[in-house]
Amino acid sequence: MPTIFIMGGTGHIGGAMLDLLAGSSHPVDVSVLVLARDQEKAANVTAKYPQVHPVVGDFANLNLIETTYRGVDIVINAGLDITHDEMLKAVLRGLQSREGNGGSAMKPYFIHTSSAYLDCDLREPGGTKSEKVWDDIEDSEQLVSMPGTAVHRVTDKLSVRQPYPITMPALFQCLRAFHSAFVIGEGENAVGMIHVRDFARMNMVLVDNALATLTGSNNKTEPPFPVWGENAYYFASAHGAIGGSGHEIKSVSTAEVARQVLSGGDNYDPDTAPPPLDSWATHIAQGQGANLRIWASKMRRLGWVLEHVSFFETMDDVIPAYLR
Repeated sequence: MPTIFIMGGTGHIGGAMLDLLAGSSHPVDVSVLVLARDQEKAANVTAKYPQVHPVVGDFANLNLIETTYRGVDIVINAGLDITHDEMLKAVLRGLQSREGNGGSAMKPYFIHTSSAYLDCDLREPGGTKSEKVWDDIEDSEQLVSMPGTAVHRVTDKLSVRQPYPITMPALFQCLRAFHSAFVIGEGENAVGMIHVRDFARMNMVLVDNALATLTGSNNKTEPPFPVWGENAYYFASAHGAIGGSGHEIKSVSTAEVARQVLSGGDNYDPDTAPPPLDSWATHIAQGQGANLRIWASKMRRLGWVLEHVSFFETMDDVIPAYLR
């Protein structure tokens, strides 16, 4: 029976993937492991999914990660990747050494959740308009030749759940601090969005492709591009992009947003220096003013279709969950 390990399986994105894998609708019998930060999270996982095996640890437990992954067929990383280069190296060492340690002779598979911020020019995230739409087929060569200074490029080259996106608390803090909805600068930038369930289903397309090879199934269609390997970037996007528009929307700078994110919602001081450029707070702020329009050509070629019109469909459930 193939073994799948989900990193970040107790989070927003990984939890959606876990629900699809551990649910009764998945056609292939698999053994599912989930990295859980503590015993409480592990207990929450087994309470909802008794057949899932939690492994207690976090991204800092490099020996645990490397040792565990020697016996795994498919790894899905749905956790944070920025600042976790060593963790990803440990994952890859474990997968690469599995055959020499009595593992399967079949090559393992690694599905890494990154960010399309790789395509953004974050030097000028001023809310300006751009007509550029990145395509994961047409722009494939440019994607793999991005410099190491591009956001997520370093980790890309290596390559029970939280009910709301990880950036939501920071954005809510800003709404409260500004007493208004807000845009960065001109507010004419556009960002592609996707419903978390549609994104999880994209990952399942890749999981099923890998399982077809691992189980010797012939029920697999090969597209006119490599499904796996260095060029296997897959954009995840719905058919629209969200921009800033409407009434009573405040225009702010990235520095203002970054200060508020860093403050944690308390003691916000508009005169303090903004956080460093490589900080989590600055990345969130820059992302609000960058252009990030992408098109998921490869996934559509693999048969994936949208089931949800917009990620905003989740807001009726997500906002109350966050406020609790």
